[in-house]
Amino acid sequence: MSTPATSKDEMRRRAEIREKNAELRRIDAARAMEAQRSAQAAEQAKTARLRALRLAKLAEEAEEKAAGARKPSRKKKAAAKV
Repeated sequence: MSTPATSKDEMRRRAEIREKNAELRRIDAARAMEAQRSAQAAEQAKTARLRALRLAKLAEEAEEKAAGARKPSRKKKAAAKV
């Protein structure tokens, strides 16, 4: 047999457990969100670094192509003069 006081104590204990579990879920969710933000920031930094490397490579290739296109024309002119 349970008395009304026992049932109230049991209800209070269960309510405290629910609150504690809810707080633990909130903390876990906050940690997960922080981890996700951190991963996203790292991915954005990596993407920016790779983009900069790619653009530098493209610029270098364009310079080489432009320099390569100019050099043969000079040689042809020099060969034509001889």
